Amino acid sequence: MGAITKVAVGATSDELDRKRFRGSTKTKLAPEVIARQSRIALLAFQSLPDRETALLFLNSEDEALGGRPIDVASTSEAGAERVEAMLRTRMAPAAKID
Repeated sequence: MGAITKVAVGATSDELDRKRFRGSTKTKLAPEVIARQSRIALLAFQSLPDRETALLFLNSEDEALGGRPIDVASTSEAGAERVEAMLRTRMAPAAKID
């Protein structure tokens, strides 16, 4: 037969695991950053043909912008305006050729 081991309350690995996962150590985004990200994401979903295309646009590196559009928009209002301008040019109807 095996021996019985006594463990003090609070010294179990289960207790340590529970404490480790309770709180998040991630930094929360500032409200203005969330607002810019939301505005750019909404415009991307409205101006691009489908959800997958919008997500690909937002999360892919863009040389003209110097980074991922969602990151550029998050950095500053000027960055968000650059991304908006790029999306608006994609929304503009093609010029008619007679």
